[in-house]
Amino acid sequence: MQPTSLLIGSDAPETRALAAALGAAWCGAPQDPSALEGWRAQQCAGPAQARVVVAWPVADASGELSEMHADAWLARAEDPIARWVFALGAAAARCANGGAIVAVVDRPAPLDCAGFAPEAAVADAACALVRSLARSEGARGVRVNAVATSARLAPSRPVDPAPALASFPGTYEREVAGAVRLLLADDASGVTGQVL
Repeated sequence: MQPTSLLIGSDAPETRALAAALGAAWCGAPQDPSALEGWRAQQCAGPAQARVVVAWPVADASGELSEMHADAWLARAEDPIARWVFALGAAAARCANGGAIVAVVDRPAPLDCAGFAPEAAVADAACALVRSLARSEGARGVRVNAVATSARLAPSRPVDPAPALASFPGTYEREVAGAVRLLLADDASGVTGQVL
């Protein structure tokens, strides 16, 4: 398997750890939504890469949906969706013909979603974007998949009964990196538009 060439994402410690675990060059994306268009144009002009990973861990936040104000919804749902749109667009522009893109999406586990409604909406939107991108980029042989993980969002006591794996929910640099490697591998050349 070819090494990951590029990881696009936030400056979160998990993103940096994932880049290091994959041996990928890290490329930071802006937090400010107004800077995304200029950043994407700059990224699109960069050299083509065989493997591109996009990872954007959610900010630490939770709160009751019935008490959420519009500015909180924008910050926790609308702005992150915009970042995913621009980051995946940059990834598609940078990915070489026949390459692979994997998005790492923080997705709250269904029974642990209380207080994470915006994050659940962002995860669903990112996974839908991955499927759409797989369709549009498939014509040039680019595979696009996602790893949806609750590694950062699982509560300290997971739902009962606890999952069978002792490492649940895992870490970005170990279990999540392994799932990304699986989808980037040449052995996965027939897999696209999927969420693992």
